Amino acid sequence: MKCGLNVVGPQVQRFRVRKVWTQPVLAQKLQLQGWSVSTGSVGKLEAQLRRVPDCELMFLARVLGVSVSDLFPKGAPLKEVGPQFQAGRRLAVFPARGEL
Repeated sequence: MKCGLNVVGPQVQRFRVRKVWTQPVLAQKLQLQGWSVSTGSVGKLEAQLRRVPDCELMFLARVLGVSVSDLFPKGAPLKEVGPQFQAGRRLAVFPARGEL
């Protein structure tokens, strides 16, 4: 399972396409709810090129008319997902042991 920097991107895209919305339309609807997001940021989210903070999940779920849990893949193999987030393009807020 490819997860990039988030696991919700493909589901966001799937729900957006079901509504026959473009990325600019989704961005505009999110903006109307109070989230100042660009079309480019929506694209990066869907392509799993950026992380998705929890507060953004609330906006996405509300605008797409789904629950927050619907944004997560069902039956994700956590043993495969975990190592992907711990390696590669990880963005550490605090350095790990030995990284100083």
